[in-house]
Amino acid sequence: MPEYAALDLETTGLDPARDRVIEVGAVAFTSDQVTSTLEQLVDPGRPVPDTVLRLTGIKEEELRGASSPEAALRRLAEFLRGRQPVGHGARLDVEFLDAAGLWDESQEILDTLDLARILLPGAGSHSLPLLATEMGFHQPRPHRALDDADATRQLLLRLREEAVGLDESLKESMVALVAPYEWPVARFFAEALTAPNPNPEPETAVRLESAGRGASAVAPPEDPFVLMGLLGPEGPLAHLLPGYEHREPQVQMLLAVAQIQSRGGTLVVEAGTGTGKSLAYLVPSLARAVRHRERVVISTNTHTLQEQLMSKDLPSLREWLPWNFKACLLKGRSNYVSLRRWRRYLGEPCKDSEELMFKLKVLIWLHTTESGDRSELRLHGREEVLWNRIASDPLDCVGIHCTKEDCYVHRARAEAETADLVVINHALLLADVEAGGGLLPEFDHLVIDEAHHLEEAATRGLRQEVDGPGLIALLERLARRDDNGRTDGLLDELQRQPHLGASVDAFTEAQPNAIAAASHARELFRIADAWVATRLGEAERREESVRLTTATRGGAEWEHIRMPAESSVTAMTALDVSLRRAVAGVRDWLGGDEPDQRIRELEMIRGRLEGAMRLIDDALLRPDANRVYWFSQVSRAENLLLRAAPINVGSLLRERVYSERRSTVFTSATLAVGGTFDYFSSRVGLGPEIEELILPSPFDFYHQALVCLPTDMPLPEDEAFDAAVERLIAAVARRVGGRTLALFTSHRQLRDVHAALRQRVDLDEVLILGQGIDGQRRQLLKTFEEAERPLLLGTSSFWEGIDIPGERLSCVIVVRLPFPVPTEPIYAARAEHVRDPFSQLALPQAALRLKQGFGRLIRRSTDRGAVAILDNRILGRDYGKAFLDVLPPASRYVGPAVDIADKVGAWLEGV
Repeated sequence: MPEYAALDLETTGLDPARDRVIEVGAVAFTSDQVTSTLEQLVDPGRPVPDTVLRLTGIKEEELRGASSPEAALRRLAEFLRGRQPVGHGARLDVEFLDAAGLWDESQEILDTLDLARILLPGAGSHSLPLLATEMGFHQPRPHRALDDADATRQLLLRLREEAVGLDESLKESMVALVAPYEWPVARFFAEALTAPNPNPEPETAVRLESAGRGASAVAPPEDPFVLMGLLGPEGPLAHLLPGYEHREPQVQMLLAVAQIQSRGGTLVVEAGTGTGKSLAYLVPSLARAVRHRERVVISTNTHTLQEQLMSKDLPSLREWLPWNFKACLLKGRSNYVSLRRWRRYLGEPCKDSEELMFKLKVLIWLHTTESGDRSELRLHGREEVLWNRIASDPLDCVGIHCTKEDCYVHRARAEAETADLVVINHALLLADVEAGGGLLPEFDHLVIDEAHHLEEAATRGLRQEVDGPGLIALLERLARRDDNGRTDGLLDELQRQPHLGASVDAFTEAQPNAIAAASHARELFRIADAWVATRLGEAERREESVRLTTATRGGAEWEHIRMPAESSVTAMTALDVSLRRAVAGVRDWLGGDEPDQRIRELEMIRGRLEGAMRLIDDALLRPDANRVYWFSQVSRAENLLLRAAPINVGSLLRERVYSERRSTVFTSATLAVGGTFDYFSSRVGLGPEIEELILPSPFDFYHQALVCLPTDMPLPEDEAFDAAVERLIAAVARRVGGRTLALFTSHRQLRDVHAALRQRVDLDEVLILGQGIDGQRRQLLKTFEEAERPLLLGTSSFWEGIDIPGERLSCVIVVRLPFPVPTEPIYAARAEHVRDPFSQLALPQAALRLKQGFGRLIRRSTDRGAVAILDNRILGRDYGKAFLDVLPPASRYVGPAVDIADKVGAWLEGV
C-alpha cells in the first residue's frame, strides 16, 4: 500500500472566494502506521460565524495571532507533496487549495466518499461521523481538522479491508476493469484487490421467500366489520405496538375501502395527515386479494411512498395479519439493469474516473442483487446519466430470442403475475395505458394513493419531446460525412458485414437519406432556437417556454420554421422507408436466427426517429386540437426541446384505467376544495356516481398549530414586497433559532431573498440554505435535519413530500399564494377549455397547493408549530376565503407583521 495523506479543512463557509480557512489537519499513513501529522489553527482575519464556532468547538481567541491562511495552506501543500491525497467529500478542500494557487492540477485526490458509495451502497448515510459510528472506529472531535483527517484515514483502511474481502471472482472482474487506468481510484482498487485476504469466508446467500399466492393457512374474513377490528383498540396491532393510538378515521376508511371493493365502484377519500391511510387500504386490499383471488394494484406518485409500503407497512402487516400474502414492487423497465447492455458498456473504455467508479459500483452491486432495481444503487449526480447506458430499453429487447433467465424485467413481471398485491407508481400505470397493456399483470382493484398528482403524472407520462442535438446525434450515429467526404457510422459498419449477404445493399441506399435528414434537422433547430430566443427575451423563470398556438403559427415569421419543418419531415420519412426496407431484408436473409447487436441498435434508432418525426409533423405542421405544443428551454445553457402533451387526460383515464376495474379508490390528504371533490373529479374524469369520504386529521390543530396572517404586508407585485419578506423571515428565524422552512413560488425571488439574508449580521448563528444555491432537494433536507439552526428556502418540490417531525421544523413561511403561472403552456391550454379559468382551475389548484404546504408542519400528534402566510390577498380579496377554508382549524393570529416573530416564538414556547 502506498503512502497516503488524509486532509481536512475547517472553514468559515462554503465559498473559497469569500470564506476563509480556520484550521488545517492532515495525517500521512501507510497500511500499518501513521508516518506524520499536521495540525494548524488559522487566523482568518475576520469574525467567525457563531454556527462554525459551535460546530467545531474552536474559540475565537484561539485563532487570534495564529498562522495566516496563506501560510497554513502552503504548509499543507508541502505536506501533501509526494503522497496520494485523500479526503472525504474533498471537493471543497481542493477548491480552497486551488483558490490559493496551491493545488497541483495533475494531482487527483482520492475521495473516501466515492469509495464508500462504491463499497457500502447500503449504508444509512455516507457522512463521515455516521460511517465512523457504523464501522466502529473512533472520532473523538468531529468537525476538527486533524480528527476528521484521521477519521478519513481510518475509513480508507476499513474500505480497503472491504475491498480485500470481496468474492474472488468479483475481484478478478474488478482488477481487469481498473488495469488500464492510473487514476487514484484505479490504483487503490488495483492494490487492494490483489492483496491477500486474511479472513477468507465461503460465500453464503440468504433469500427470504414470502408465502405464495393462495398459500395462506387462515382465510381472511369476509365481513368488513371483522377487518375493522384488526385496527381497533383490541386488535392485534394494538397489542404489538407500544404506545399504539387507536385512530377512528383510519377504521372508517378501512370500512369504506372494504365495502367498495366488495360491491364494486369508485371511492374518493381525503384522509387528513395522521390518519394512517396506508394501513386503511392495505388491510382490506390484502383480504380481498387473498380470499377472492382478485389482484389489487396500489399506485403511488413517489418512490418514497413505495419504499414506505414495501419496507415498513407490508413487512409489519406480515407479522400480525392472521393470513399469508404475497406482495411485490413493480417498476418501469428503465429502473432495471439490462445485463446485455451492461456487458456491452463494461467493455467500452472509461472516459474519466467518475465513469470507472460507476462501473465498479455496478460490478459489486450485480454480484449481490436479486432485483436489478436501480434504487438499490443510490445513484448520485452524473451516475443518473450513466445509468441510461445500462438501463433496460424496450427498443433494445431481443424479444423471442431472449433467454429470460438473466432479464430482471422478466423476473419482476413474473413475480407480479403471482402476487396478491402489486405496488407500482403512477408513471408505470400510465405507461401501461400508453403501451396498450402488457406492462402490468391483470388486476381487479386499483388504489391510487397520492391521487392529487394523478392528472400531472398522466400529463407527464403521455408527454412527448425531442431535442435537436439528441435527434442529430441519432441521425449521425447512422451516417455522418467528414470534411474529406468520407462517411462512417452504423450503416457503414453494416455494409461491411459479409454474413448479411445481399441485404447490405439496402444500407448503402439508406446512407444518403440519413445524412440529408441530419442536415435538415440541424437547420430546423437552428432556426427554431433563434425564433424562441426572440420571444423569451430576459425571462426570469428557470424553465422558459413558448407555446405554439394558432396565433403563433399565423405570424409571418412562422414561415421560417414551417418550411424547414416540412423538409425535415420529408427527409425523415424517406429515411424511415429505407431503414424499414433494410431491416426487413436482413431479417429475411437471417431467417429465424437472432440478429446481431448492430441490427438491434438500428431497429432501436429507427423507432426513436419515427417518434421524433411524428412529433415534429404534429407540432409544427399538423397540430391536433386536443394536444398542446410548445418549445421549452430548461436554462440558457440547455438544449431547446419541442414538447407535446394532451390537454385533457380525464377521459383517457376513465376509458382506459378506471372502467376496466371492479373498484377504484382515490386517496390523498389534499383532494377536497370547499368541502367537495368537484375540482378533483373534473380533472381526472370522474362522474357523479362516485362515493365520497372526507376524514379529518386526528391531530388537535387548535392546540398544535398557529396560523399567522400579517395585515400590513405589501402586495406581492409591489417593489417593497421582497424586502418585507426578507425582514419577516429573518425575524422569525432569529427568534426561533432557525428551524424554519420558507416556501417560494419564484426562483428569482428565492435567490434575491437568499442573497439579502446572507448579508445580515443578525443571522450569523443561522445556517441559511437555498434550493439550487446550496444544493438540491435531497442534500438540503439532509443538511436541514442535521444542522442546529437551519433556515431553508425552497420552491415547488418542497411544498410536499417532506416529513420532518418534532422540533427540527417548527415554522413554515408561505411567501405567496401558490397560483399557477398563467402562461405555462399546459395550464394556458386547459384554461381555454373552461368557462371561468380562475375559479375552475387557478383557485382550486392554488388552494390545494397551500394545503400541501401547511401539511409539512404537523406530522405527529406531539408536534407543535406555526405557519405564516405573507400574501395578504388571503385577507383582502374575496377569494381569500377559499384558501382559509382549506386550512385545518388551527389557532390564528391576525395583526402587524412586526409582531409575527414574537407570536411564533411564544407559541412554540407554550406561552
